[in-house]
Amino acid sequence: MALHINIEDLLSARTVESDRIEFKEGWNPDAICRSICAFANDFENIGGGYLLIGVSENIETKTANRPVKGLSTKEIGEIQKELIALNNSIRPYYAPKLFIEEVDNKQIIVLWVLPGNERPYEVP
Repeated sequence: MALHINIEDLLSARTVESDRIEFKEGWNPDAICRSICAFANDFENIGGGYLLIGVSENIETKTANRPVKGLSTKEIGEIQKELIALNNSIRPYYAPKLFIEEVDNKQIIVLWVLPGNERPYEVP
C-alpha cells in the first residue's frame, strides 16, 4: 500500500495543516504513543494526523528540516517491532497505518493516524 499523499506536501505542510503533522527526529515510544492517541481521539475533528519519524522540525516554519536525518534499515526494523507492542498498549487497541518513504536518499517512517471508531484512546 502506498501513502495516499505526496510526501513532499507533508514535509512542507502544503496540503495538510501543520497542527496535523508531527516531526520526530528519532524513536521515542512514550511521546509517539501520546501523539497516536491524540490524533486517534481527534477531539477537534481535524481528521487525525501524521507522524514523520526520522525528520526534525524547523520550529519557525513548522516544516521539515532538510535534508532529513532518516533512519537506518536496522532502526526501521526495531521500530516496527516496538510499534506492535505500543499499539497493543493502547486501550482500546489502535494501530496507525505505517509507511516507509524515501526522502533525500534516506528512509523515514510515516504513521498515518486516522480518527478512531472507539474513542477515547489512552495508554493505561
